[in-house]
Amino acid sequence: MTFTSEKLDSIALHFILCTERTGSSLLSLMLNLSNHILSPSEEPFALYFYKKYRNKEHWTEKEIDLYVDEFYALAEKNTDLYFSDRKVFTENLKQHINLLNWSRLIKLTYLHFIDTKEKSTIEVIIDKQIKYFFHLKKIQEIFPNARFIVLVRDVRDNIVSKRNRKLNWNQHPLFLTALWRDTYRCVSQLPANSYITIRYEDLMEKTKETMLKICEWVNVNFEDEMLNTEGKYLDFIHQKKNQVNPEFINHLMKFHSGLSQPSSTKQIGQYKDALSKKEIDRIEQISSNELSIFGYTLNQPTQKTPSISSFYFIFLAKVYRRWLLSFYFKIPLHLKLKIKKFRKKKYSV
Repeated sequence: MTFTSEKLDSIALHFILCTERTGSSLLSLMLNLSNHILSPSEEPFALYFYKKYRNKEHWTEKEIDLYVDEFYALAEKNTDLYFSDRKVFTENLKQHINLLNWSRLIKLTYLHFIDTKEKSTIEVIIDKQIKYFFHLKKIQEIFPNARFIVLVRDVRDNIVSKRNRKLNWNQHPLFLTALWRDTYRCVSQLPANSYITIRYEDLMEKTKETMLKICEWVNVNFEDEMLNTEGKYLDFIHQKKNQVNPEFINHLMKFHSGLSQPSSTKQIGQYKDALSKKEIDRIEQISSNELSIFGYTLNQPTQKTPSISSFYFIFLAKVYRRWLLSFYFKIPLHLKLKIKKFRKKKYSV
């Protein structure tokens, strides 16, 4: 995999902004079925390495070795599944050593995700990273030409899906509502002409129309193959299964079970049977403004001020994600590496 500086410079870099259980894995799968789009797994390396490497123009092989070590140390996903072999990655960076700058380094790193995919025809990288919603000012500084795809799902269905998957340490519906609201309020930090909004419901019910809209937004031709998702995730897993821990593969297949099945609209409106009327009312009290902005219908007009307990969960949600992520971002890179090393050692025991 060899690129000229002109080819790397021509590759556009855009972002999917979302919270968990919004159909983002399915969207990434569809995007990766295009010959011209790469949608990598969620790794925030571009954000964390910016301060250290943004002005670096000249590299030695020893410095590349250090960068590779740092990348793998900070990795949050299973690199055996989603990323190139360490030796392949290192040798490829060294092969491009004379043309490396910040932008090309980051793009070359992205191009080593999903190593079963042909990369010579890639025109656009579309990164899906949940954490970036809370670092939008910095992301716009790092990538001033980036376009954003805001992927949203009805908070009421989103809560049911998160609870079914036992996501987040707190499963209380008001906490999950506050987390959803706080996340999507960040959209206000984006210029109106820098993003489009894609609803999960439209992705499921009007799939081709929605994908055409996305492709037009990122300036890539739509391909019919992007709709043929059935069996593609299983094919990818099968190609990588000998390189990955079988227990992790089993966990992944359960967690992303929907990717192994034909797309379905049956989960749209599932909250009506899963949540009580009282829960729905309290959820809507917290999120009514955002639900309306994204075009979702309230079960009934809500005028009541959220309860004291609602304000508690609103505060808790800010601490859990917005403030915690802000604090972690400010930690020096060498401390992040120590934290990651400690956590990986702890969970490997």
